Amino acid sequence: MRKTLLALLFVVLASPSSGFAGTKEEIIRLQSDVLQLQEQIRLLQKSTDDRGSILQSLLEQLNDQIAKSNLVMENLTQGLSAQKADTSAVVAQLREEIQKLNVKLDDTNNRIAGLYQKVEESQLKTSSLRNVPSAGGTGGVEPDQVYSQAYNDYLLGNYDLAIAGFQDFLTNFPNSEYADNAAHYIGVCYFEQGRYEQAAQAFDQVINLYPKADKTPVAYFKMAAAYQNLHKNDEAIETWKKLYTLFPDSQEAKLAAQELEKLGVALPKAGARRR
Repeated sequence: MRKTLLALLFVVLASPSSGFAGTKEEIIRLQSDVLQLQEQIRLLQKSTDDRGSILQSLLEQLNDQIAKSNLVMENLTQGLSAQKADTSAVVAQLREEIQKLNVKLDDTNNRIAGLYQKVEESQLKTSSLRNVPSAGGTGGVEPDQVYSQAYNDYLLGNYDLAIAGFQDFLTNFPNSEYADNAAHYIGVCYFEQGRYEQAAQAFDQVINLYPKADKTPVAYFKMAAAYQNLHKNDEAIETWKKLYTLFPDSQEAKLAAQELEKLGVALPKAGARRR
């Protein structure tokens, strides 16, 4: 473009028909115009170069941004693929766990069915024992059979029948080796029914009639619990103290110590002579 403008100027200066030829002032003015024109051309060229540099820089920045965007997109794609794989693994694991639970459920159902069958057999056995004719109070029935009948009622939650059965057992077999157990379970049945007054009396009878039996420490502890349910805290504390003193090595004594500590009561001296 610069060369084209210079050529046009040369043609104007050389033309014989020009009205500017022959005067020095006009030549100087033309030279000045040419210089201004050259400066404008230079500025235009510089502006074009600057704009080209800016465009080049913008293009490079755009390319960099596109590269970064592609990298982010690639990472997202990989992340989604990994997440999909993890989800598939979790679903597979859940399916496996569900299958295991189904197997366990089937096994549990089979066990429950077996237990129901045993319960029905026990009920039939208990019913047959109740229907055994009695003569002279026992009718030839063995003590363990009578005790088992009452104990089955206890296990089945038939507490009234169990109480009646254990009381009949104590009446007919007062010297049996199961006598302390029968007296103890009478108190337990009352306790399970929430009849805490009768329970405390029954446990007290166990303590008085069988002071050295295996069930006696349990009777002390359960009697104290019955008193506590009756809001008779003084009686409960005194009973736990006796238990801790008379049977210091029993598991019930340790439980009694825990109850006393909860209430902030000092423990008595253990190991006193048993009555």
